Amino acid sequence: MKGLLIVKGLTTLSRVGCLPTEQKVPQPIEVDLELELELGRAAAEDSLRDALDYRRVCDLTRSLLENNSYRLLEAAAFAIAKEVLACFPQVQRVKLQIRKPHPAIPVPLHFAAVSLDLTRQDIVSP
Repeated sequence: MKGLLIVKGLTTLSRVGCLPTEQKVPQPIEVDLELELELGRAAAEDSLRDALDYRRVCDLTRSLLENNSYRLLEAAAFAIAKEVLACFPQVQRVKLQIRKPHPAIPVPLHFAAVSLDLTRQDIVSP
């Protein structure tokens, strides 16, 4: 039984942006993840041993954002998706949105965001 593990609104501080101040001062970044994987065994057994521990996914995402800097949201999104696929072999597809609330631009704006959809086949070398 295929399904989605969904994490919404993971928030951490990161250095994402092209402006010098954005690279010096960490700012809030929000991430939503949808991970496609087989859920049948976890559902039938009701055991974390058979499931993907979303706490580990959150820790990985936070670590990438807190310990690295990115000029573009696109680069941060790709790094997260690629690392999730590399670290969790049961995940077949990662859909994510990464948002920068109130970016440093001179117009009123709730957020700027990038959405990404990456499958395991997308990262396999030819």
